[in-house]
Amino acid sequence: MKKVLMVFLCISLSLLYANLPIEKTIKEDQGIDIKVIDSVPSGIGGMNITILEQPNGFRTPVLSSEDGKTILGIPDLLISGNEKFKDTLQKIYQEITQYNDSMRENRVLEVFKKYDDKVLKLEGKNKSKTTYIVVDLNCPYCHQEIQKLDRDLEDSNVNVLVVGALGMDSVKKAASFSEELKNKKSQQDKIAFIKAAFEKTYKARQDVNTASIINIGKELAQAGLDAVPYIIKK
Repeated sequence: MKKVLMVFLCISLSLLYANLPIEKTIKEDQGIDIKVIDSVPSGIGGMNITILEQPNGFRTPVLSSEDGKTILGIPDLLISGNEKFKDTLQKIYQEITQYNDSMRENRVLEVFKKYDDKVLKLEGKNKSKTTYIVVDLNCPYCHQEIQKLDRDLEDSNVNVLVVGALGMDSVKKAASFSEELKNKKSQQDKIAFIKAAFEKTYKARQDVNTASIINIGKELAQAGLDAVPYIIKK
């Protein structure tokens, strides 16, 4: 048992020290502190598929030389006749995507919770589920999602956070919407209001306080949200 433990310890330490040059290379070249989560043989001579964790917690795969001194980003278009390499890479991409999506969702939900007073809350027929939607009033794709509100409410509650993702006019519209939402009491009025806010006739108040909307935008960006509409179903 002691011999097996020592062998395992030696392997673990060898992997740890093998990963340190990658972290050092990136730190020296890019000035970024990253952490190596895992590194597996790629099936391509002298190269590993290495999973890096960025300072914001999100993970990404790269190709790295065994000495850790050469690191290549993996392009979207990658052609290879090496089936083992493609299978390994696909599995790693799936695992990383699930990890990043889960972390992003949790962080975005924390923003909903923190800015609860800015959230438009609608009760659906099935109150055991909730659909969370982040939208920008100047985004045509967000407009399309809001047109589906009645359908979404058949299946779940709906919480909508209006943000300013597309410039200062969007920020002012979101701030104006947030202020005016306080005066809407019935669910029918709230639904009518958000649909009207997406029309071109809806104008932002130029003197509105935008501080909280700007903060929401910053925190959502830090959470990894880089596009709207963004939808979470729980």
